[in-house]
Amino acid sequence: MATSYDYGTYPGYEEDTGQTTPRASSPVGGVANTYRYAVNPTVGSSGDGQEAELDDLEPSSRFAPGEVFKVLWTEPLGAGRNENMTDVEVRSVMGQRFYHGFRRFIVVANDEGHCTCIPILTYERRACTKRGVKPQKHGVVYDVRARPRMLEGEPPLGFDPVQLELYYGTESLAKESRVNYSKLVTVEHNIKVFFIGRIVPDDFGAVTAAVDKCWTDKNRQGTEQQPHHRSSRHHNNHHRRR
Repeated sequence: MATSYDYGTYPGYEEDTGQTTPRASSPVGGVANTYRYAVNPTVGSSGDGQEAELDDLEPSSRFAPGEVFKVLWTEPLGAGRNENMTDVEVRSVMGQRFYHGFRRFIVVANDEGHCTCIPILTYERRACTKRGVKPQKHGVVYDVRARPRMLEGEPPLGFDPVQLELYYGTESLAKESRVNYSKLVTVEHNIKVFFIGRIVPDDFGAVTAAVDKCWTDKNRQGTEQQPHHRSSRHHNNHHRRR
């Protein structure tokens, strides 16, 4: 496993997010029923270089640990912008803002009907230099055709870099791509995803070890196990009632 970093820029193809990103028929108002992707004549099933529809769901066995996919993803928008989502903003009737775009995930465990994943994020192309990001929970993920890169001024990360083998020549990985090993996400098998690659087998052990380390470090005590602290206002009100 590579542990050394280079500072600098990637070649052009590594700055691209990949031309095979599925395109939803409607970018707002929920996930579309049909994805479309540009078929590469060398890898597409149609072999004619035309657009093809990705109509079928992937079988559950396809969500094997180590596989990497991207999916149209929507989540609430907190303070500031939200990680590496596209600039398609949705407002709900309750006034809550959402970002709606494509996100990449690494499968770390598979189960009946769903899998557990961790996200690959660029944090607005700022990687772990972005304010509020916890570098000790992250590691670099990089294309096997390249070397792992750190941004200038980026703090040391908590885990060694891991390599991603992309399945299609039109796919690429931004140099700012970071894995958040602490953010476990459940993805159901009955949504449409697009598999883009896999973590190389020699590096996947490092992925699971990082996930286990972050899980062990989490606070998993129930409320009955933690000291109960009442607010001073509650305490004063209790004495006044007496």
